[in-house]
Amino acid sequence: MLEKIKNRILNYFKTKKPFSIITDFLFVILVVLLLIPTTRKPVSAFIIRMVSFPPSSLNKSEQFTVSPQAKQWGISNLSGKTIQFEQLLDKPVFVNFWATWCPPCNAELPGIHDLYEQYKNKVNFVFLSNEAPGTIQSFILKHQYQDMPFYRYDGIPKDFFSNSIPITFIISREGEVVLEKRGAARWDSDKVKALLNKLINETSQ
Repeated sequence: MLEKIKNRILNYFKTKKPFSIITDFLFVILVVLLLIPTTRKPVSAFIIRMVSFPPSSLNKSEQFTVSPQAKQWGISNLSGKTIQFEQLLDKPVFVNFWATWCPPCNAELPGIHDLYEQYKNKVNFVFLSNEAPGTIQSFILKHQYQDMPFYRYDGIPKDFFSNSIPITFIISREGEVVLEKRGAARWDSDKVKALLNKLINETSQ
C-alpha cells in the first residue's frame, strides 16, 4: 500500500509541470484553511474581496424616495443614544447593513473604511447591525474600526428591508436612493467616488 502511494507521488511530480504543482499546492492550502474554523472567515473574506466589483447607480426609473416612516426610523449608537434617520439627511448618506459573522460584509469593510476616511466630513456614513453592542465593539476593536460610526437597529423600514446582507444604499440629501447594492462590492472605486462627488456638489449648490 505504501509502495503504491509512493509511486503515485513520484508519478505526479514526473508528469506535472512546475506551475501546475504550485497551483495544486496552493489549492490544497486554501482548502485546508477553509476547513479550519479560525481561518475560514478571514480566508473567505479575502477571496470575496478579490472578486468584488464596483457597484453601479440605479437607473433614474429605479430610484426612489425614502418614505416618511423611514425618515422617522430610530437607530442607536453603541452607547445607546438614539437618532432618527432624517437627522442624517443634512448630507448625502451611505448606509451599510452588515454583521460580524458575515464574510462578504467583512470582505468589503476595508474598502468602505478607505472611502469613509476620504468622505467622512462630507457624507454621513451609517453602519448598521442588529447584534449586541458588546459583539460589535469587540469586532471593531479587533479590526481597528473605532473611528467608524456603527449603529444598532431592531426593526427595518420596508425601504431598506432585505433577506440577505450586506446591503448598501447611497441616498441624496433630498432622501432619494440613487444606489442600492446587495452583496459585497468594491466601494473605494472611482465610480463610487464620482457619485458621491456629484451628490456633494448638488448639496453645496
